[in-house]
Amino acid sequence: MERNPSLRELKRTLGQDYQIRIIDLERCLYRDFGNGFNVEVSGVSRANQKGCATIYLWYGDSASECLIVKTVHDVGRSTAAIKESVEDLREYSNFLVAHGYHDWNSLFKLKHSS
Repeated sequence: MERNPSLRELKRTLGQDYQIRIIDLERCLYRDFGNGFNVEVSGVSRANQKGCATIYLWYGDSASECLIVKTVHDVGRSTAAIKESVEDLREYSNFLVAHGYHDWNSLFKLKHSS
């Protein structure tokens, strides 16, 4: 069975756009898209190196304005799987901005309109 890369190995192979941050008491990968959105890659710092990653697309930088816009579950822990999912979320965030969803209120309404 192939070993999953460590958090530091993932950061190194994903590139300089990523940081290691502590989010909700967990060491995670973080990337700011520069358009009001950012991603958190959770579940990749586990000591046992098992399990899948969960990737959260966030809007906002401070706790009072943060909103989870989309969550991707069961992402493989390889660099390729994480990179693909993060790029999909980056494209989605750009789509949202282009269609007027670029503030907390509009995103909250979008997320909760059903």
